Amino acid sequence: MAHEITVRQNGTAEAAFAMMPAWHGLGAVLDHPMSSREALTAAQLDWLVVQQKLGRFSEHTDGGGEWREIHGMKANVRGDTGLFLGTVSDAYKVVQNTEAFEFLDALVTEGQMTYESAFSLSGGRKVVLLGRLPGVDQVVEGDDLLRYVLLSLCHDGTGAIKFGPTSTRVVCANTYRIALDKDGDRMTSMDELSISHMGDVRSKLERAREILTAANQQFDVHAAASRELAKRKLSVAEWMQYLDIMCPELDEHDPDWTERRADAIARTRLSVRAAYHNERQSIEGIEHSAWAAFNAVVEHIDHLPRRGATRQQKAEARFNVCLYGAGRDMKRRAFDAACRFAGLAV
Repeated sequence: MAHEITVRQNGTAEAAFAMMPAWHGLGAVLDHPMSSREALTAAQLDWLVVQQKLGRFSEHTDGGGEWREIHGMKANVRGDTGLFLGTVSDAYKVVQNTEAFEFLDALVTEGQMTYESAFSLSGGRKVVLLGRLPGVDQVVEGDDLLRYVLLSLCHDGTGAIKFGPTSTRVVCANTYRIALDKDGDRMTSMDELSISHMGDVRSKLERAREILTAANQQFDVHAAASRELAKRKLSVAEWMQYLDIMCPELDEHDPDWTERRADAIARTRLSVRAAYHNERQSIEGIEHSAWAAFNAVVEHIDHLPRRGATRQQKAEARFNVCLYGAGRDMKRRAFDAACRFAGLAV
């Protein structure tokens, strides 16, 4: 899978990043956190999605034909280039890129939402915004957590508006999704924070304000739990017990045992053990703690080399594993296990 960043005919990319360039080297890079207007302009996302009638040409036996409208369906196209984005139903409500920025801006009542990245994929079929919320959560001095929200739009009709919170540990740029509790059920996946393009989209977006309020509360809970994990020191035996929970060695009597699998597990254990003892887990106040153990697992997941024919493909695979699927689930399990060692409810 290539980077898929939209590149215009003039060679410029529809992407903007704050402070640092992205792994693919495309897009504008600003030397400061971006406002929504700066991000929209720098990423060249100030185009509109327009809807057009959809039809087909019916050929007659005498060689003639006629164009017939397909009722109940429309075509989403870019207003600036006319590029076809996708087929949608009449019930589909377009949310423009500008509206998405305005929505995220409106979620913050104190301080300002700033943007670290904004880009479109596949010609504009998908638009992604990463906004940073005000405030920094400190676990110990020198170990800070930043709060972000990730929002994506699918203009091709293949997906919903997706919205969710993400936290980043500054010291090593590790990322993990923040779980939300709703009606007693844990919500950990972006898919569960989806807003469909059907019905009253405006009211659904307003409902996301409630989600962010819950997310901010969960950020507070997560930061407090992280501080407790940093206080809980692990003995050598407890650290090995934690490692065995997260990555148990393969017994030779296991019917699924193969030398290849055993070697892969051994390499994983070695990687996590090395991360547990590196300088990032040796910051004063967190060394040999349940917090260091959790972050050793997270660091292994985030920095493990991924498959791909090119550097871009490997980097994108790493991004997907960091925030979605098995990588996300393993991080959640690692955090829950660390909480159990610290005697915290999960």
